[in-house]
Amino acid sequence: MSALSRNSKRFVAATAVLGLLVVALYLAIPAAAKHYLNNYVLKDMGRYTGTVESVRVRLFKGAYQLNNLNIHLKEKSPQTPFYYSDSLDISVSWLALRHGELLVDAALNQPRLNLLDTRSNDNQQVGEGTNWLAVLEEILPTTLNQLDINNGTIHFANEETTPKVDIVLSDINATVSNLTNVKDQSGRRVANAELTAKLFSEVAIEAHAEFDPFQHDDFMFAAKTDPIALRQLNDFSQAYGNIDFKSGQIELYTEIEAEAGKMSGYIKPLMEDVNIASWQQDVISQGDNPFQLTWESLMGFLGLLFTNLETDKLATEIEIEGTLDDTRVSSWQAAWGIVKNAFVEAVESRFNEITPLTEDS
Repeated sequence: MSALSRNSKRFVAATAVLGLLVVALYLAIPAAAKHYLNNYVLKDMGRYTGTVESVRVRLFKGAYQLNNLNIHLKEKSPQTPFYYSDSLDISVSWLALRHGELLVDAALNQPRLNLLDTRSNDNQQVGEGTNWLAVLEEILPTTLNQLDINNGTIHFANEETTPKVDIVLSDINATVSNLTNVKDQSGRRVANAELTAKLFSEVAIEAHAEFDPFQHDDFMFAAKTDPIALRQLNDFSQAYGNIDFKSGQIELYTEIEAEAGKMSGYIKPLMEDVNIASWQQDVISQGDNPFQLTWESLMGFLGLLFTNLETDKLATEIEIEGTLDDTRVSSWQAAWGIVKNAFVEAVESRFNEITPLTEDS
């Protein structure tokens, strides 16, 4: 046998062994990644613990996927998670790579966040007690460039009140982009966020934001809701404010701007056709006591008194000012806004356009 033939066979054998090693490594990576995440990242996160059911790796696409990510309080069952998502997709941002940067894009598919309010802080499920940023840094192999949220849900509940509170924000779709972009001509880094969602499966909510991802004290935010039927808020308003509604609707507008930690903005609630006290609803159906009925009747009378006769709206505009560490919202200013809307100048159902985000709204 010639030397050339022997060298050819050795080359084929070495190539075959190398190929087998690559295949073995490719098959081993998902199991190794799952073991690492479950035992070193998600197992002990302060008050929370979690698991991922499986990991799928696509080396040639520079992507991997965490399936059935479940995070819950250590004292609670995984069947009542704080957070759950069908999958978390993480992939190399090819657009950034073409510009010489190694960044990743992430997508949360059908994420569900369950917030639970209780009398005992030990049983509250609101995310406190864990450094979530540190957890995120362990899951992501490099810097995040863009985050997409697809068909998400936020569920807020309190099972200890009477009545029980159960509010769902669904159909959450959001994109947060340019998280690692370079500075613009003014020296600012500007990331963008767009969000749409539905409250009670039907009320549309929109939110927009621009912010510097490296400076948390520099941002602009604007949001609005379509009219919300007040009766849909009865469980919440009765549990936390001892008021329930027979009819009416409310819509909200807000804009907030912060620069170098100094914050300004407003929240504008507008209510229409508000009817609080109802004999049938409050006394016969719910069995309210006379003091409760008197309180609701007084609130209903004041609402009628301060409703603008031309717009038929009870409204105010609450200014927000101060710093991120010391934000001031004046209750007297809110009360004056109600009086002003009723007798001086009606509050309009639109943005005030104090930020560029709402100039075309």
